[in-house]
Amino acid sequence: MSGVPTYGYTFAEGRAAQLPALRELAARLPERLERWRPSWRRILLAGIGASHAALATPLHDLRASGIEAARTDCSDYPITTTGYDAVLALSQSGRSRETTDLVARFSAAGVATVALTNAEHSPLREAAGTTVSAGDYPDSRVSTVGFVVTFAALGMLTDVLTGGRVHGGWARVPEAVEKALAAEADRLADFAAGPLRHGTLDVVASAPQLTTAEAAALLFREGPLVPATAYGTRTYLHGPMDVASATTSHIVIGGGREAALAAQLLQKPTAVLAVTDESVPLPPGAVPLRIPAAFTPAQRALIEVCVLQDLVARVAESRDESVDKVAFAREDTKIGALAEL
Repeated sequence: MSGVPTYGYTFAEGRAAQLPALRELAARLPERLERWRPSWRRILLAGIGASHAALATPLHDLRASGIEAARTDCSDYPITTTGYDAVLALSQSGRSRETTDLVARFSAAGVATVALTNAEHSPLREAAGTTVSAGDYPDSRVSTVGFVVTFAALGMLTDVLTGGRVHGGWARVPEAVEKALAAEADRLADFAAGPLRHGTLDVVASAPQLTTAEAAALLFREGPLVPATAYGTRTYLHGPMDVASATTSHIVIGGGREAALAAQLLQKPTAVLAVTDESVPLPPGAVPLRIPAAFTPAQRALIEVCVLQDLVARVAESRDESVDKVAFAREDTKIGALAEL
């Protein structure tokens, strides 16, 4: 399936709608998930694009709780293995070709398959044994509502898998986003007007916050067309950081090690936005973006992504690039029906 799809929202409209959607989800989904309470101990997390990015922080959370989990972009499983209790597939639209194909193959092999989507009806839902829909909300081309609700639903399901119940902080995430946007507006505007107006971007995060880095890099690439790349902190320290210069801006996300990385990067003439909580001291020259500490890694990642969406919009304006402009028609990425596989 090719061509240019129709979206329900512009990027600005999607940002305005995503927090009300999250409030609705936080009010109705936890009870359903807590009644279900699956008991998987070996899980394959599957998704591509923004959905693959969304899996990174839940993957860390599952492993930290002792659950054996792996993450795949669906193209690196040419054969089907039955060693998993379940395949949990994330897709905002439920139409991603690679994800649907993987789920159909694992389902046919007798592995439990679960599709977590925003869409109420989709080929992925038909392929999977169980489906959790986040609400069938309209979305924008550069994803806003779709990412927010599917990632939040995945985070809530991760809570149930690791602790038996949904963490109460999800209901407080929208207010935290609103407060952070109000408090950090001037800093975001200044950072958008700096070297990021013309250069490239590296987004680096600690392992628990890797979803933020991967999702943000995609937002910058797909929206204002900024050449942006995501890294885990430990990988970045082993070489990629060496190209730091006046034309490469940096967003570093995490805690003490990321603050130390910011100090190292600022030995070069480069711009650094440090996304941390209030407990982390930052080196002179780093632009602070403070996120409340009283949240789980997944909740914090969602707050971080929503706040960085504001930076995306500001950079698009400074670079005179429309976030809603389509760069390419996507060829062979989405399907309209299961029979297209």
